[in-house]
Amino acid sequence: MKSLLKQSLYVPVVIFLFLITLGCSSSSNSESSNRASILPGALSRMGDASTLALEGEIVNFQYELRLEDCFNEYRLVDEETGDITDLTTIVDCRRPHDSEIYKEFVHPATAQDPYPGKTELERWSAIKCYEAFKNFVGLDYELSELEIGYIPPAQEDWEIGLYRIVTCYVYVPGSQLSGSMQGSGI
Repeated sequence: MKSLLKQSLYVPVVIFLFLITLGCSSSSNSESSNRASILPGALSRMGDASTLALEGEIVNFQYELRLEDCFNEYRLVDEETGDITDLTTIVDCRRPHDSEIYKEFVHPATAQDPYPGKTELERWSAIKCYEAFKNFVGLDYELSELEIGYIPPAQEDWEIGLYRIVTCYVYVPGSQLSGSMQGSGI
């Protein structure tokens, strides 16, 4: 009688636990597909034209990258000449990506102002990107797993007066991101 009673209680408990587990796993799967995360390890980003698989739309000019774009960076090596070409592609932020642009700033210099120098422009860029980080990620930079990167205008672009935009992006060295880092608290 005791074993029959144990057995009759055991089956409903097992079914109940199974249903709870099933319910939890399906809801966490749907949430995790939309959640921002860091994917450990980076894909191979260096190779020749026959072995390197590029994902996304190739950017021909750094100023094609815009706010909220996610991108990957590749290094293409010509096996015959040894020439190296760096390529950037824009990818959907829901796909694994290297970096995400979170802010753009226009440098306050006028068109007549001379190029301030690489060091000064990088200093100004680092300060502006740092100031905007917390509003984007939702966490202080010092507590975050993310790193700050920036793309300042090149001297040639500055001198012709067309480009004074500094682009800020987030990334994790040696890893990829999945989903937007906006408000992620990562």
